[in-house]
Amino acid sequence: MVRVGILFTAACALLLCASPAHAGSDETSSSGKQDLFRRGSVELEAGAGIGATSSETYLLLLLGGNYYLLDGLSIGAAGEAWLGAQPEIGDVSPQVRYVFLDSPWRFKPYAGTFYRRTFFNHGYSPENSAGARAGLVCPLGARAYLTGGLASESFFGGANSYFTGAEVYPEIGLAFAF
Repeated sequence: MVRVGILFTAACALLLCASPAHAGSDETSSSGKQDLFRRGSVELEAGAGIGATSSETYLLLLLGGNYYLLDGLSIGAAGEAWLGAQPEIGDVSPQVRYVFLDSPWRFKPYAGTFYRRTFFNHGYSPENSAGARAGLVCPLGARAYLTGGLASESFFGGANSYFTGAEVYPEIGLAFAF
């Protein structure tokens, strides 16, 4: 399986993030920390891209959410739908992420881990995988940000599984916080 994000979006995000954060902007609190990633914040994320297996190409749609237990530390879940080929694929993925808020730049590094349960509309049993991700968060305003990074995922299935082995792939996302 291969996942491909929209590279143009990643390039724009990196250009937007290249400047240091401005003190006193609407993106920071009086303590100077990012309001987006503060304890009690709730966020929604959405994404789209292209995914491919050895024989099929899919449209990927993602929708998820996170809750910040502590400043910078979130737990959440996301769901993906792989559409446009057979078998159609869906998955649910609980996740944990930490955003490093002390970075002096506008962009903030993040690291996280996830578990994924994958379902198929026919022909295959559900499968499990787990992995880690790391990248950069780029605030776009007081309540929205882009993410860009890499994920490494290992699949637990046997020889008859749809997905086998391990892979590394790019991730790009857009999130809104409340």
